[in-house]
Amino acid sequence: MNVLRGLLFDNLGLKFTALLLAVLVYLNVYTDRSTTMLVSFPLEYTELPDTLSINGSSPAVVQAELKGTGKQLILLRVKEPRMKLSLAGARRGRFERALAASDLPLPEDGSITMENLVGPRVVTLEIDRRVHRDIPVAPRVIGEPAAGFAWTGVALPDPSRLRVTGPEQALLALDSLELSPVRIDGKRDTVTAMAAPANLPEWCNAEPASVTVRLKLARRPR
Repeated sequence: MNVLRGLLFDNLGLKFTALLLAVLVYLNVYTDRSTTMLVSFPLEYTELPDTLSINGSSPAVVQAELKGTGKQLILLRVKEPRMKLSLAGARRGRFERALAASDLPLPEDGSITMENLVGPRVVTLEIDRRVHRDIPVAPRVIGEPAAGFAWTGVALPDPSRLRVTGPEQALLALDSLELSPVRIDGKRDTVTAMAAPANLPEWCNAEPASVTVRLKLARRPR
């Protein structure tokens, strides 16, 4: 029994190091083999004229089955290079662009090749005019103040309107910008908080990005 215990536990640190080295050697040899792997490339849209904007949903990534060594493909997945898709020459309306292997950001030496373009194979976008609108904000308040106090019902946003830039059709559908809620749990005095728009459509941005909201709490009458 003592002999068996000695074989198992004597020089435990050295044995663990040897095991770890063996695993590393195995992984090194294994990842040098040629293999295939599914890799996702984040899509980045470039060169769209300043007068235009994408409207609505759009593909965020392109997936492809690639062939290379395990090391190369793992490194590519870690780096996650962006696939840049030029929208130069796009006009208002429907835009379609078929994708090919040459669009993928792969090494120029050909060490990694595409076996199959999983998708999307065609990128379809709606292009609209890029416009500005000043849109009023709508504060929201949630929670219960401290015992004996109540919210007066008045919320003062500063500024009361935001300059929103984005696709024309998306902006025309907005009559107000709902703000992220301001919590008043346990509060007993004036509350000041920053709140950002919660329903800003895709491809829209607001200036400024957030609003200062002031709330007045008062004692309940006895």
